Amino acid sequence: MDTLFADAIPSTKAMLLQISVAMKAMPWYTALPTVSEFMIEKGWTRCFARISDVSWLAYLVYLMVYLVIVEFGIYWMHRELHDIKPLYKLLHATHHIYNKENTLSPFAGKFYFLLLSVSMFLVAV
Repeated sequence: MDTLFADAIPSTKAMLLQISVAMKAMPWYTALPTVSEFMIEKGWTRCFARISDVSWLAYLVYLMVYLVIVEFGIYWMHRELHDIKPLYKLLHATHHIYNKENTLSPFAGKFYFLLLSVSMFLVAV
């Protein structure tokens, strides 16, 4: 077997560890959408159900501002996961198990922005 791809498929133990870490992080990842939906339902923020409620220009500006804020938040959250050592050890260290040239993780970020943009557009429409 080619040594380049010898460890490309993670072990069952490594996969279970990733699942465990993901399940621990899930409440934190759902907190922001839950809070923002609560704010929308209470009328504490402006939410447009249809693009026709605002102009296309305003819609595109709001979308770009939203994407910038989300990306900024994700960047700083990821950076803090590296800087706050207990969080790094508890939640984030297993993420770096797969940061090797022969796995897909180095390429995941390149497709993330595309998938995020498409999903945000579909949610908005």
